[in-house]
Amino acid sequence: MTFLITGCFGFIGFNFINKLLSSRKKEINIIGIDSLQNNCSVKNHELSQKYENFRFINDDINNINSLDIKNIDTIINFAAESHVDNSIYNPGLFIDSNIKGVSELLKYAIKNNVDNFLHVSTDEVYGSIQEGYFNEDDKLNPSSPYSASKASAELIINSFNKTYGYDVVMVRPANNYGIFQQPEKLIPFSIAKLVSGENVEIYGDGKNIRHWLHVDDTNEAILKILDSSIKTGVYNIGSDLYLSNIDLIKKLIEILKFDEEKISYVEDRPGHDFRYATDIKKLREIGWEPKADFEEELEITTNWYLNNKDWWEPGYQSILDFKREKRLGIV
Repeated sequence: MTFLITGCFGFIGFNFINKLLSSRKKEINIIGIDSLQNNCSVKNHELSQKYENFRFINDDINNINSLDIKNIDTIINFAAESHVDNSIYNPGLFIDSNIKGVSELLKYAIKNNVDNFLHVSTDEVYGSIQEGYFNEDDKLNPSSPYSASKASAELIINSFNKTYGYDVVMVRPANNYGIFQQPEKLIPFSIAKLVSGENVEIYGDGKNIRHWLHVDDTNEAILKILDSSIKTGVYNIGSDLYLSNIDLIKKLIEILKFDEEKISYVEDRPGHDFRYATDIKKLREIGWEPKADFEEELEITTNWYLNNKDWWEPGYQSILDFKREKRLGIV
C-alpha cells in the first residue's frame, strides 16, 4: 500500500510517519510532501534521511496536480497552517493552505482514483461551548481565521462528496501535545520560555479550558479508522481530559521546578474561545480508546524538549523575532 502524507514534517504528520514506518515498514511505502516553511520541519527532514520506504517531495500541496505522483492508495492530509495567533495576523496564508490546498488535493484524488482520503481537521471548528460536549452532527461555529479555514475545508470536502460522489473521512482532534511540536504552540513555547529564563505569558485570566490529547492517541485513532475500512464520516478524537491553561502551566512549572512567580498575565487575544469539548463516543464504538497517561506523558514531553534544544531553539528564536517585529510595527 502506498500512502501520500501531506504535511509530513509537521508535528502530527511527522509523528504519524514515524509510527507507520516503525510498525508497518514491510507493508507500505510513503510519499511525503512538505513545504519546509519552518526550522522544525527542516530538522525533521534531516532526521528522515535514514528512512526506508519513504520518498520526500519538497513542495506546496497547492501544486499537487503538477507533480508526477502516481498509484496512491491512501491520502492523509496533515498539511495546514495551524497557529491561531498567526491566523489573526495573516488570514490569507491560512485560506491559501487550508482551503485552496484541500481543494487541489481533492481534485488530485478524484483524477487519480485514490481509494482512501482522510482529512485531519480540528475540534476548533465547533467553536466554544460553556458546558456539555459537541458531537459530530453539531453545527460548525468557528471563531478564529484558523478554525474558519478548517471549517471551510470541511465544507469543500462535503461539496466534493455531493457533487462528485467522492468519499472522505474527516477527523477532529482535540489539542495535541507530544514531542516534535513546533515551539509556537502553548506547551513547547512555555517550556522554551522557562528554560530560557523568561516568564510564561498567559492570555487573560488563564481560565480558558482545553481538551488535551497525546499525539500518539491521535495517530492510533487514524490507523484504527483506516484499518476499519471506513470510507466516509466525521470522527471526534479526544481524551476526556480537560484543563484550564493556567492549570496546565502550573503543571509545567512543577515539572521544571520553578515557582508561580514565573507566570505573567497578558491581554487576551481577540475571539479567544473559552472551552473546547467533544464527545468521542462514535470513535469508541469502532474499538478505539485513548491510552496516554497525561501526567506521565507531559513529563516525558517536557524532558524531550530539555534534551533536544538544538531541535527547537532556532524556531523559538524566529518566533521571538517575529513577535518583536510585530510589537515594533515592522511587519
